Amino acid sequence: MHTVEPNIERQDRDLVESFEEIPSTIVSDVTGNIGLTMDSGIRPAFDGVEMAGSAVTVKAAPGDNLIIHKAITMAEPGDVLVIDCDGYTDTGHIGELMSRSCQANGLSGLIIDGAYRDSRDIAEMEFPVYGRGVNPQGPLKQDPGSINVTISCGGVSVDPGDIVVGDDDGVAVIPGHGAEKVLELAHQKLAAEDTTREEVEAGEYLYELNGYDQLFEGMEVVGPEDSIQ
Repeated sequence: MHTVEPNIERQDRDLVESFEEIPSTIVSDVTGNIGLTMDSGIRPAFDGVEMAGSAVTVKAAPGDNLIIHKAITMAEPGDVLVIDCDGYTDTGHIGELMSRSCQANGLSGLIIDGAYRDSRDIAEMEFPVYGRGVNPQGPLKQDPGSINVTISCGGVSVDPGDIVVGDDDGVAVIPGHGAEKVLELAHQKLAAEDTTREEVEAGEYLYELNGYDQLFEGMEVVGPEDSIQ
């Protein structure tokens, strides 16, 4: 069944833009181990990427980009296209011209669980694109696909309107309903890391500052003296 949903619930624009200053590592840390960080196969097309926006989700058939063209016309400024192609990398589903269209219409970026092409042109135009690989093979235009449905991208479930944050380290996803709390926790962690950074620069060890020494002491570890018979 193919679905095209034109209307999604986006978070306040100021809230979304606030995440542009939050590293993906911080988002990943404060959301905990709940599967909101895309796997390491989803990489930026170039270095120095910073991106945050509301997800417009796309389910495309592997090797086909017809529905992606449609989704670009439906996205609003500040949105990020998040595309599920089942990880298919034998076709470059999007390239320079589609990326330019996204950029010209104010989109914040594009993430594809699949391959893209025209990587050098995309890097030169500095439009944030993430994908699983690069392939020069062109796509078909035969499958209608779906827009603004729940998809899987980089091993993470993404709903329309979720906030996606990307940088050189990768992509983290924030459920829309929890965005304000995540932002609050992120600022708290950044402040705590500022303090820790000063302590580390003064010669302190993270091992002791974070209490890892106590964790280690509670484990059964065999030392050299224990191995002598």
